[in-house]
Amino acid sequence: MVSFADLSSAKGLKELDNYLLTRSYITGYQASRDDLAVFGAMASAPSAKEYAHAARWYAHVKALLGESFPGEGKGVGLAGASSASAAPAATMEVDSDSDSDSDSDSDLDLFGEMTEEEKAAAEKKKAVIAAAKKRAAEKEKKCKSLIIMDIKPWDDETDLDVMEKTVRDITYDGLLWGQCKRVTFAFGMKKLQMTAVIEDTKIPSFDEIIEKDILLLDDDEEVQSDFVQSVDILSFNKL
Repeated sequence: MVSFADLSSAKGLKELDNYLLTRSYITGYQASRDDLAVFGAMASAPSAKEYAHAARWYAHVKALLGESFPGEGKGVGLAGASSASAAPAATMEVDSDSDSDSDSDSDLDLFGEMTEEEKAAAEKKKAVIAAAKKRAAEKEKKCKSLIIMDIKPWDDETDLDVMEKTVRDITYDGLLWGQCKRVTFAFGMKKLQMTAVIEDTKIPSFDEIIEKDILLLDDDEEVQSDFVQSVDILSFNKL
C-alpha cells in the first residue's frame, strides 16, 4: 500500500512529487479512488515550481472531478469539516505550468478508461515484452549442440558398416548424424568415431538415445545390441 507523510507539509509534498515522477496516477494506469483519497488530503494545489509532478497530477485529478461533477454548484457549509477534507469542494488555483496537462486529459472520466496516450504506451509496452519473449524463444529454438562419440563394437568380427547404418537409422526431430570415421584402438580393433548435432529444445537428453536406441539397454541395464558394446562421449559442445 502506498503511503505519504502529511501532505500539508513540505516533506509530504516532496514524497508525493518524487513518487509521481514516473507515474500518472497513485496506483494503476487510470484514475482510481486512491487518487481521490490523496487529492482530498491536500489543502491546496502544490506549487508547480517546487513540485512539478505533484502539480501536474493535482491539476489532472481536478479536471477529472470537474468532468465528473459538471454543475456549478451554489456553495455549501459543512460543520466540523477540516480544511483538507473540504478542499475538493472549494475553488482552487493551479499554477499555469500544469494547465496544459489538465486540458489534454480533460476527456478522461475519473473512473473511466485510460487516455489514448496511456493506451498507446501500454500497447507499446506489451509489444516490446512480446517481442522480447519471441526473440528469446527463437534463440532457444536455435540452440544446438555438437556431440562427438566413440562407438565400440563387440569384437573385431563386427561389421562396422552395418553398425554405422544401424546408428544412422535412428531418427528424431532435431537429430542430425554427421561424419563418421574408423579409429584403431585396443589390439588392432577398430571403432566408429561419429558426430551428431542436436537441437537442444527438441532433444532434451542424448543419453536417452544412447541407452534406448544405440545400446538397447534392457530393464537390468544390460546391452542388447548385436553390434554396439559401448558408447563414450568425447565432447559435447554448444554451437
